[in-house]
Amino acid sequence: MRLDRLRAVGADALRASIAEMAVPTDDASAALPKTPVLSADVSSSALNAMVAETPAAVTTSQVWTRRRIVLTGSAAASFAVAGVVGTDLWERARTEFTTTVGETRVVNLPDGSVVTLNTASKMTVRYTEAMRSIRLVCGEALFRVAKNRKRPFVVTAFDTEVRAVGTSFTVRLLPKRPIQVLVQEGVVEVIRRDRPSAHPVRAVAETQALVMRDAPITVHPVSHPQVARQLVWQFGRIAFENETLADAATEFARYSDTRIIVDPAFERRTITGLFASNDPVGFAKVAASVLGLRIEVEPKEVRIVR
Repeated sequence: MRLDRLRAVGADALRASIAEMAVPTDDASAALPKTPVLSADVSSSALNAMVAETPAAVTTSQVWTRRRIVLTGSAAASFAVAGVVGTDLWERARTEFTTTVGETRVVNLPDGSVVTLNTASKMTVRYTEAMRSIRLVCGEALFRVAKNRKRPFVVTAFDTEVRAVGTSFTVRLLPKRPIQVLVQEGVVEVIRRDRPSAHPVRAVAETQALVMRDAPITVHPVSHPQVARQLVWQFGRIAFENETLADAATEFARYSDTRIIVDPAFERRTITGLFASNDPVGFAKVAASVLGLRIEVEPKEVRIVR
């Protein structure tokens, strides 16, 4: 498809493409399209429209909460005998939840809070009478916290602690990157546990806190459309806006074992669009078409070349 034709695609057509592909199902893998949702090099407004329609098209709670919740160790044995995940059992044991590459899981906690784990993530949960404690070992998670001012909800990621009462936020802990805390609703406090003398930093709705190893915590505003784009992973999507091919390839590597290799001459070329996170080859095909390039597909690898 020629570049000028791609630019002519309207927001209505983009929304129709999403609605057509995304059908709720009991099989999570079947709910995700095998090809990109649409194309690349669309306008920012069209991309925002696509992202806004995605949650209505795929109901994640229908797809993932019915299965794939893994309980390990003594907690799993206790819950199996009891036949129900009671609050008292959660308070006596630390429960572990994980996802593999390309998998997403929704975890319903006993207080009404809900956690959505992104690809290749791991967390442990420990509830006591005084505190609801989560440790994000690696990866990324979206927390929708039930309000309880007498029982703080605390997420720990490496040396960083995020405290909330009732709010919605994500925490991302990836190798060689700053810890990111994106606040969708409410207010959180971000604390460096390795610096007890430092004051907590407050982050409000539609802001993002960055925690770097040897620098103060910074907080900057994030627009509502940007928040939506950063959260679209929970619906099996990746949203790019003027993203370089190199960075897009890195992001896809989080979701698939098939690697995207970009010719160094084109790594800085940019792409905009909404894509299925489980289809790196489909993304490469669209990107190559838009940018006048071609692809070479091999087992577990796709190359974008001239």
